[in-house]
Amino acid sequence: MSKGLVLVIDDEPQIQKLLGVILHHAGYEVVAAGTGQQGLSQLVYKQPRAVFLDMGLPDMEGFDVLLRIREISDVAVIMVSVRGQEEVKAQCLENGADDYVTKPFSALELTARLSAVLRRKTTPGIVNEVFNNAGLRLEFNTRLVTLNGQVLKLTAIEYGLLTSFVKNSGRVLTLRQILKDVWGTDNEEKFNSVRVYLNHLRQKIEDDPANPKRIVNEPGIGYRFNLLS
Repeated sequence: MSKGLVLVIDDEPQIQKLLGVILHHAGYEVVAAGTGQQGLSQLVYKQPRAVFLDMGLPDMEGFDVLLRIREISDVAVIMVSVRGQEEVKAQCLENGADDYVTKPFSALELTARLSAVLRRKTTPGIVNEVFNNAGLRLEFNTRLVTLNGQVLKLTAIEYGLLTSFVKNSGRVLTLRQILKDVWGTDNEEKFNSVRVYLNHLRQKIEDDPANPKRIVNEPGIGYRFNLLS
């Protein structure tokens, strides 16, 4: 049974072919487009579950295609590019991309990131206003947080950070996004405050804060909250 349709927007035939082989092998149907305009048209008519979008297209920048997509759809979008600059990744994530893969990539990384994004889109782990994963439980109505049955005493900022991460499980959040969501500002001077409070939160929810498994660093960009098995 097909896992759904994935749209590949990339002007390089070899990349279209490579992604097609990887995605077909993983159980997805694939449709490809070589320009931004073609990709937008395919998005409207094909209604894919996810889009792999190249940053460099012949008719328009991939970033501009991303903005157009977000005007009309909440489809999962993973940016694909040879550009590995942190500021480019952060800009894409802050403007609606769900994840970012840098060329060259492995089949395992590509399919794992796609699965994580689709899982977050469809089953974020929150049922009836309760999040429960690997012993960590958060009740949104009462603001009660427990770990393995033990109540955790969180500050308002720590609780805000945790709820923001939980609601975006599997997605990379930039420092600027975290600031806007929890502090209500995007002042870069407060970036260090994010790091300080995240360290405090890790001390309370990680089995080994020095080797975190739930809240992991995305170097130079921000953090990702992982659902544990």
